[in-house]
Amino acid sequence: MSKRKKTGRLLKKKQKKKRSFSLNSNKLPILLLVSFFSSLMVLGSTYAWFTSQDEKENNFVGTRLAAEIDEDFEANYQWQPGLKTQKVVRVKNTGNVPALIRVAFYEYLLLFEIDVTDQTGNGNLKLSASEITPSVNSKNVATWKPAALAGGTYKYDEKYYIAKEAVVPDRSTGTEMFKFQDAGRGNGPFKWFDLDIPGHVYTSAPPAGTTDYWLYSDGYFYYSELVDPGQSTQPVLNSITLNASAPNKYKGALYQFNPVMDAHDATEVILDAWDLPQLGAVHEMYRDYLEK
Repeated sequence: MSKRKKTGRLLKKKQKKKRSFSLNSNKLPILLLVSFFSSLMVLGSTYAWFTSQDEKENNFVGTRLAAEIDEDFEANYQWQPGLKTQKVVRVKNTGNVPALIRVAFYEYLLLFEIDVTDQTGNGNLKLSASEITPSVNSKNVATWKPAALAGGTYKYDEKYYIAKEAVVPDRSTGTEMFKFQDAGRGNGPFKWFDLDIPGHVYTSAPPAGTTDYWLYSDGYFYYSELVDPGQSTQPVLNSITLNASAPNKYKGALYQFNPVMDAHDATEVILDAWDLPQLGAVHEMYRDYLEK
């Protein structure tokens, strides 16, 4: 079992963000709002600001079972394309019984209208003289799509920016989470956001004897070990980078990254709860842990 120790090697600007849950806390999100200001050297001399929000959701099932998303986060307030934002995501068992862990990632994006009337490549964000409703609440992704459909505004620094396009996954489908090694990402709106997934994440069973790894399957990252109380998993994410080739349309974009964690005790109930096929790779990985 991997034991993660916090050492002095963490960078000075690194921030520790975590929150514990008891069994009575079914779904209690943690909202972390961080603003990024940067320069996009595209279409001439331009600039951009990004607001990145991080909401962590923890769900668990079982007696005296509790866990939390445990994150090392380094805020970059001059977030330029090509520079990475450290975001080390792991899970810690804060309960009294061993737990099996899985994690999914959800991404949200809101783009704004660009003023191209001068045709000189300035590409400044288009402004409205006053608020247009429905407006954007940067902390509430549920407001993003209605605002984009209606040309609603987002108030920032006493100015009103006009929403144009929103990408908001439908969590209820269980299919719109981040897909690891998905070729289709290169054709979608998140192609410019590069997630650094560690080498100990596999898409099929690793060589015999491998321990403390994540196995990816159908949108979820499953941890290989039964995590004991007080122990943490290996990281499932290291950082997020805005690609150096990001186009001008991403000026001022709002981007939200949500890790969602499920923890379950080691009983066969997990096969139905997590919809795991009994002949699948994840079931085989967990087979020796499960109790009837």
